[in-house]
Amino acid sequence: MSSDVVTAEGLTKRYRKSETPAVDDVSFEIARGETIGLLGPNGAGKTTLIKMICGVTTPTSGRVRVFDADPVRQPVAAKSGIGAMHQSGPFDMMLPALDNLRIAARFRGLRWRAVEPWAMELSEFLGITEALSRLCFQLSGGQRQRLQMVRALLTIPQLLILDEPSAGLDVPGRRQVEAFVTWLREEHGVTVLWTSHHIDEVERNSQRVLVVNRGKVVRFAKPRELVEEFGSTHLVVDVEDPEAGRVVGAWAQSAGYTAAVEESVVRIHGAKAREVLPDLSKHCLDQGVAITGFSTAADSLEQVFLRMTDNEG
Repeated sequence: MSSDVVTAEGLTKRYRKSETPAVDDVSFEIARGETIGLLGPNGAGKTTLIKMICGVTTPTSGRVRVFDADPVRQPVAAKSGIGAMHQSGPFDMMLPALDNLRIAARFRGLRWRAVEPWAMELSEFLGITEALSRLCFQLSGGQRQRLQMVRALLTIPQLLILDEPSAGLDVPGRRQVEAFVTWLREEHGVTVLWTSHHIDEVERNSQRVLVVNRGKVVRFAKPRELVEEFGSTHLVVDVEDPEAGRVVGAWAQSAGYTAAVEESVVRIHGAKAREVLPDLSKHCLDQGVAITGFSTAADSLEQVFLRMTDNEG
């Protein structure tokens, strides 16, 4: 039996009336216990890829194996260990939240009495215990998002698929979800496939990141490796006021650098302090403006991701 939880080989999906494949010759492996971030612009193929892993959509060609089984031809073997939290998973809005959980348990062949203690514990942890008695349409977006997670985790899965798990959550709520997923991985060895528009969230929590664009894999690597390969360092110059920022930015551009001016901070991309500061300091002195400080910073994964996907032709 393979040690990988998910294996894709030449995976391709074409939809009728579409000129290009939604997923195009994709290959990758996800090992047990990994948290994998799945990043891509809208329309990149992320949702189709998740659907093929879950056995909802049949590949046009190639193959995907989940727990060494075909999700379409061997659904019980492939799907029994999957818990999926979908961004738009439907609820019966006219039923109480608790009844939605009971229905989900029955649909999955689970005895409610067996899973109820864990569901209640998880609901308490996520802060929605009092909301369980209310009709779903009365819940806030954040409460429904937490209810999605409880429903996905009526049992602890071997593979947890998170599609925008923090949508509608504030920052403390996002961090709460992150801490819980980390606990699942560390205490129960859960493998996680995590897609989110909050790229900082993916950067903090993923061992590796699968970047897709136009249906193809752009790169599959550790966040740090992506930043090193596609990113750059930049000089951060602090100035006394926005006018000084405009002076510094104009000088940097005249010297052949790309500069981003943000009020009293100027980021000069590709510049090294020892090469830039002597001439820049003299220029600022001549112009009667002051530099109040400087530092060196590296691109974030978000900046790298935008560069990677913008340049894909």
